[in-house]
Amino acid sequence: MAGKEWAIGNRNKFSLDFKYTNAGGRAYTPVDLTASNLVGREVLTSNAYAAFYDNYFRMDLKAGYTINSAKRKLSQTVSLDIQNVTNHKNIFSQSYNGGSKSIQTSYQLGLFPNVVYKIQF
Repeated sequence: MAGKEWAIGNRNKFSLDFKYTNAGGRAYTPVDLTASNLVGREVLTSNAYAAFYDNYFRMDLKAGYTINSAKRKLSQTVSLDIQNVTNHKNIFSQSYNGGSKSIQTSYQLGLFPNVVYKIQF
């Protein structure tokens, strides 16, 4: 994490923030594809939590502008927070798909822009 604020005039400020996350992948119990195909539903291996998903990776960027009122104890902030800037595909889960008789992978949210307007008093 890193951030920097710059004063704009007497009361206002512009800020820039950066966040980098790289964590070990979550443990999970693998799907036994052969057994699942035989019975037509998901069958997990007997090795509970024996496998690990790939490492979790994400970079976030945020830029904001804060206006502090001269007459009242009030501030307004407008910011753009872009989460997962690199649009990295982080695995959420894997499950058996009976229709295609394969293992289906679900991913977490990719690139996500978030516009924020905040009032503090």
